[in-house]
Amino acid sequence: LLHHVLPMKSKVENQNENLSSAAHQAADMSRRMICGGLAGMVAKTATNPLERIKMLSQTGEHGVKGNLSIVDLYRTILRNEGIIGLWAGNGANLLRVFPAKAVVFSCNDKYKALMLKMSGATTNETLPAHLAFLSGGMAGMTATSATYPLDLARGRISGKLKLEGKTRHYHGIINTVLVTVKEEGFLALYKVSL
Repeated sequence: LLHHVLPMKSKVENQNENLSSAAHQAADMSRRMICGGLAGMVAKTATNPLERIKMLSQTGEHGVKGNLSIVDLYRTILRNEGIIGLWAGNGANLLRVFPAKAVVFSCNDKYKALMLKMSGATTNETLPAHLAFLSGGMAGMTATSATYPLDLARGRISGKLKLEGKTRHYHGIINTVLVTVKEEGFLALYKVSL
């Protein structure tokens, strides 16, 4: 009887060790995704005023004929929208950055494992540079595809300046996505990414 119980005990111990290892890996991945997402959100919020001025300069949707200097665009935003106008589109940007970083982190590990498997290498081996580059690129493409509608919403919100006496065409992230789908169809959410 004892020889039947001992193998079972070691099987249970192995299962517990595997569960403990999987839980540790999941916790480590979650921590990296949260830290990466938060760091990205802080960076995007800090640089959003410059991003907003760049977007208005590129789109020309600032309501003034001709090109405006950076200082003129800054003053126009403050005059028409107030200081908060410098962060127009930041909510969509934050909603896009956090999941994008989470997708990049989780997909990159999956793509690295896939590349290791396809190359015939063992899991202890270091992935060759060209395959690591490929897995990172695939993770970036996956993240971009998953979050592109949010990037489109951010661009549409921050790329137009509210003109004096007029209302905005887009009112927030959800409204921008809904208006885009209603006016242009679902594929419009991805029309530039293809």
